[in-house]
Amino acid sequence: MRRWWLAALLGQAACGGEGPVVAAAGVAAEGAPAGVAAPTGDRPRAASWPEAGAELRALAPLPSPGRRLRIIIDAGHGAPGNVGNTSVRCELEQDFTRRVQDEVVARLARAPELEVRAGRPDAALVDYGARIAAFDGWPADAVVSLHSDARAGEGVELHPVTGCWSVRGAAGFSVLFSDEGSPGLKAARERLARAVAGALTEAGFPPYARGYSEALYGAVTDGVFVDRHAKGKRIRMLRGTHVPTVIVETHQAFDPDEAERWTEPGTLDAFAAALRRAVVAATTNPE
Repeated sequence: MRRWWLAALLGQAACGGEGPVVAAAGVAAEGAPAGVAAPTGDRPRAASWPEAGAELRALAPLPSPGRRLRIIIDAGHGAPGNVGNTSVRCELEQDFTRRVQDEVVARLARAPELEVRAGRPDAALVDYGARIAAFDGWPADAVVSLHSDARAGEGVELHPVTGCWSVRGAAGFSVLFSDEGSPGLKAARERLARAVAGALTEAGFPPYARGYSEALYGAVTDGVFVDRHAKGKRIRMLRGTHVPTVIVETHQAFDPDEAERWTEPGTLDAFAAALRRAVVAATTNPE
């Protein structure tokens, strides 16, 4: 998502080329220890996300819920007049989300307990009203809309290789939901948001720790936020659906290291496995 403080800058960025290449990190089996970086002095230091060497875990799936769950993975943005941010790699957010959507759908399609669809299956722009109608009309048991975030961090500068905006720090994911609607729908949305955040954290993805302005998003628990924009300005994709829907801000789009990690197959493997576990937990185990 685009944030106000970078909106003007992003429209002026001269983007081109590829981002910095960082050695890929693998995905450990469930329960494996984090990767270890090169020693500092006499004492080794464990690598932390998004450093290369910080390992992610591919979580084991939960038992089958007894029926196939209908899941939509939606590529955020990609609507007329709404391309989203431009990352440090000079990749439009709508292109990033479609790339990740396709990779995640391909992985989840192999899960026998899930029936999976893509919210934006090709390059065509799809307005939000049409997407919401498709979500509700199927109907989906859960919708996860993918985004990347534009956040303040340790300074703003043009990346020396790509020429696009670079911001260090403020890494991690966040999960957004709406508490508008019927009590049952609100509870299902929050249950899905908490399950996704919990699974991502268990897999090794850190939640975004700094949080947002309370006027925009209220903090619920680590990595989970409820839409608090002024009435009339709240996120349509969250409040407009009649099926449980969340947005996952996958990472800080302007952090070179984190943007690079999101090009790695291992990151996509761990992310897809976490979503697989979360949607089953949220859909079949209501509290």
